[in-house]
Amino acid sequence: MDLQAHFNLIVKQKDWWQAGEKVVIAVSTGVDSMTLLSLLMHLPVSERPKIIVAYVDHQLREQSVVETHFIHDYCQSHGLQLEQAVWQPKMHPKSGTEAAARTFRYNFFRKILRKTGSRYLLTAHHGDDLAETVLMKLVRGGQLSSLVGISEARDFDEGMLVRPLLGFSKEQLRNFAVSKNIKWYEDVTNQELSVQRNRIRHEVVPILKQENSKLLPHIHSYTTQLATVLTALAELIEPIIKSTVTVSDHQTVRIDLDSLKKHSPDVVQLAIQQVMERILHIPDVSINQVVSVLRLVDHDETPQGQLDFEDGWKVRREYQVLTILKQPQNFVGNPEKSRTFMVILDRWYSLNESFKFGVFSDEHLPNMGKKHDLYLADDDFPLSVRPVTVGDRISIGQGRHQKVGRVLINAKVPNPRRKRAQVLVTNRGTILSVLGVKNSAVPEDTANLRHWCLIEINENNISERKGISDE
Repeated sequence: MDLQAHFNLIVKQKDWWQAGEKVVIAVSTGVDSMTLLSLLMHLPVSERPKIIVAYVDHQLREQSVVETHFIHDYCQSHGLQLEQAVWQPKMHPKSGTEAAARTFRYNFFRKILRKTGSRYLLTAHHGDDLAETVLMKLVRGGQLSSLVGISEARDFDEGMLVRPLLGFSKEQLRNFAVSKNIKWYEDVTNQELSVQRNRIRHEVVPILKQENSKLLPHIHSYTTQLATVLTALAELIEPIIKSTVTVSDHQTVRIDLDSLKKHSPDVVQLAIQQVMERILHIPDVSINQVVSVLRLVDHDETPQGQLDFEDGWKVRREYQVLTILKQPQNFVGNPEKSRTFMVILDRWYSLNESFKFGVFSDEHLPNMGKKHDLYLADDDFPLSVRPVTVGDRISIGQGRHQKVGRVLINAKVPNPRRKRAQVLVTNRGTILSVLGVKNSAVPEDTANLRHWCLIEINENNISERKGISDE
């Protein structure tokens, strides 16, 4: 069966759209999207949709001028509706260009779906893209759900995002394009090995294909199975969520901990993940965030506490009620300095505009800032930040301790700023750091302790007494 016939069969079996129904296809003029466009145009009339081409000129390469003229002429000669946008250079960020371009692109696609009344956005992601994405997720670490990689179809805006080429390899698409004389343009940036995806594409995937030529279908099969299991789990957890969770609005939920904790710890974890990801749609929920919430849930000795996530998301425990809500804030992870808050591992916190800190594992250690080694036991967690109190002492080594008040005096911190000083403490109350001023001594015996790293970044000079602002 040739590729066109195989594609025709997939479209018929999946029954994503009706003949003549509008679909928007994202076209970049690369071989993948031009091949998908050709395949759609040559579907049998009984399966063929009305095609709307969506194209973005990112203004990142000189060649984009040629590509823009090409796609305009192509659509005109084939009687296709073309919707296009230009990402003006003045909108380009100094860093994070790839992510910003993607955001612009998909916002444009949403606009075109609404403008044309289409319910389907088609992209040309294929089996190699899926393999690269899964491998990147494995390298980076994260939630199990992230290993689904690229799904064949998912909700998008008010419609659906469909990737009908996931079952095909890049090689198959290229060979088909050559055989059908399909014209396309190469993006030279896809060869740059400074980009992680390109390194995996050119250096890792070829070796794995040599080990087993069926690498791509195997990965596709695994991700499909995983998606099925996760969908089934969500369905099984749903009754528990309904009986324990009250949804106030799309950004606030309250969880009855007495009811939830009647279930096993594993079920509690899954339920909390479902609430965060599927009900509140908190982006990029990490396993460390989930573990931090579980510690807050399990820590009955301190029945009140709060976690601060990115983008204003907060988790509050008030006795047997856990509230997850979103509030506006000025800084990512910027807690109010007047209260105690729990520290999420592998996350940055801003205490003011010039000072931030985080406690990082060796696996997620940033290459920046002033580093201080921490050696901690399991019962040292969760860590917290709180204001300095009378009688606070910090270890200075060899069994000796020093009053935090004396530490601030020795560091010549002015009186008004001393009142705003904060300390990083363990669950047992041990002071690990007077933030921005002095860190505790490393314990002599670290054999049974895990290594962590406190990183502090201060953008002011030393006379500003790091981390203690005048605000």
